[in-house]
Amino acid sequence: MTHGGGLMLVLILLTAASLHAQNDKGVHGRDTIRSGKAEPKVFVVLDVTVHDSALYEQYRTAVEPVIKKYGGRYLVRSGAKSFDQHPDTRLIEGEGKWAPDRLIITQWESMEQFQTFVKSEEYVEVAKLRANSATSKSVIVKEYLNP
Repeated sequence: MTHGGGLMLVLILLTAASLHAQNDKGVHGRDTIRSGKAEPKVFVVLDVTVHDSALYEQYRTAVEPVIKKYGGRYLVRSGAKSFDQHPDTRLIEGEGKWAPDRLIITQWESMEQFQTFVKSEEYVEVAKLRANSATSKSVIVKEYLNP
């Protein structure tokens, strides 16, 4: 998949997640509406290249409850042919040459919620496992709320 084609797939996934999320309650059951307007969700899109599968698996197992504790949730957790053999989570190649080892998309109720997670002692400690087992590229995007 070309970078443009890959981006299109990510945007389609985020649009679907956004439509679903507009009907969801926020973290801990609170609505995400302030001042009469819905607040856009925040999505973190990661392209991860794994260098040490065993160590990365430790990270993957350890980070999941931390993400949940701080109100985040996984929308996409897919692996490449060499890493993830499960047919439901394996990446499906499209056109072009974009083939990340892992493609991860997490959803957060707000940028503040995401920043609280990133700065938490739990995540800072767990992130060391990721830093020693993989290289990642990421972007943070806000949900498009059709006015």
